[in-house]
Amino acid sequence: MKKNLINEAPNCGHWNRIPVNKIFIEQLGSEPKVKVLIPMYEPLQVSRCKNWRGDS
Repeated sequence: MKKNLINEAPNCGHWNRIPVNKIFIEQLGSEPKVKVLIPMYEPLQVSRCKNWRGDS
């Protein structure tokens, strides 16, 4: 499932949109009949903040 996450850049405070794919990871539950699905996000594009200047 494709989504856009909105994340605030820690250095400049600018809000960025990050395209991600939402996936579900199955883990073992405490009971055999119970499925435990953990939502995770896989980034589709790696980018920097538009206002990033390289001075940290």
